[in-house]
Amino acid sequence: MESVAYVIAEHRDLNGELLSPHIAAVEVLNVIRPIVAAAVYITFVAHALHHHPECRSKLEAGDDGSYLELFVQEVRRFYPFFPAVAALVRRDLEWRGYQFPSGRRGILDLYGTNHDASTWDAPEAFRPERFSDWDGSAFNFIPQGGGDHDMNHRCPGEWITVGLMKQAAGVLSRHVKYDVPEQDLRIDVSRLPALPPKPINFRSSDMYGRPPLGKDFWCAIDCIQQ
Repeated sequence: MESVAYVIAEHRDLNGELLSPHIAAVEVLNVIRPIVAAAVYITFVAHALHHHPECRSKLEAGDDGSYLELFVQEVRRFYPFFPAVAALVRRDLEWRGYQFPSGRRGILDLYGTNHDASTWDAPEAFRPERFSDWDGSAFNFIPQGGGDHDMNHRCPGEWITVGLMKQAAGVLSRHVKYDVPEQDLRIDVSRLPALPPKPINFRSSDMYGRPPLGKDFWCAIDCIQQ
């Protein structure tokens, strides 16, 4: 099987020309970035399951996927993946009385919007049920950017991330028996993306219904901190 790097390096455009080094590098980053993003969010899934065992119990009991959707969305709202995103103003504009001159850097507060008390009741509490009556707005819940995926500053791979998070939550809650040894699980908000200081470690004794493995093994779900 050809590697991603090889495919990009050998790709030719409509004129039969190889991609420039700059464009090729951007395409490589476009492959790496969503992998890193998914790894971070899966780390948050495991963190939430450990700190909120009542959610794990509900996921174990559920069979229609409805609570799984609520849980994953609350993980995305609650945890500080990236605090903000930035962009440059393309042309002079006025918005709600504020002037934005061309070239000005604008900051979209992702974490603050997702924890805005005027939108979210008790925003510092982890409550998946809050999403059962969420209005679906593209502007009050923006863990991966806001607005329309095609036209605005919002990640086009958002739903892939959500799908991977659901898969991870399902495996960790239904198919793996494990315990989490004592370790430092504080989220370090001084780094980007915000993560625990070290990989989250599990001690697993049973997987997918097979007999216990005998010797404990350790699984680090956060592969990007190494």
